[in-house]
Amino acid sequence: NLKEYLSLRGTLDVHSVVSILRQVTSALQRSSELGITHRDIKPENILLTRKGEVKVADFGLARFAATIQPLNLTQTGMTLGTPLYMAPEQVEGKQIDQRTDIYSLGVTAYHMIAGYPPYQGDNAFEVALKHLRGEAELLATIRPDFPKDICGLVQKMMSIDPVKRPQSFVEILH
Repeated sequence: NLKEYLSLRGTLDVHSVVSILRQVTSALQRSSELGITHRDIKPENILLTRKGEVKVADFGLARFAATIQPLNLTQTGMTLGTPLYMAPEQVEGKQIDQRTDIYSLGVTAYHMIAGYPPYQGDNAFEVALKHLRGEAELLATIRPDFPKDICGLVQKMMSIDPVKRPQSFVEILH
């Protein structure tokens, strides 16, 4: 998986980041068209094949937008996900949509470029609070060798306010 790959490589080059980002974005675009929000995009859930293909795995927390869920399953008001990659609206238990996955993919891309996630802490609560504040170090500062357009896109994907993020995976692909 991408987490293991990053632990071996540290950071990725531009070609690798763009290839992985494009393939994950395409997969999430397709799931979004089907009304599915993944809710747990992170390096562990991105699988890499020897042929350079990328697969999105573990739809265990996924939510169908059109379905009404029983009370014993996840719903608005409940927080699920992985704190290192969790969108602010997930932290707060608010309504989620494809922009939630866009945020988590942005955090994952940040990790690929910087070599570490944007927010770290001693516990899950501390990390979650940092996502709510949105004070990640700028990628352009960490990796001045990386194209500014890509750094800017990733930072936009990680906006605290979902309205300031790209509004669809198609927008990211463009």
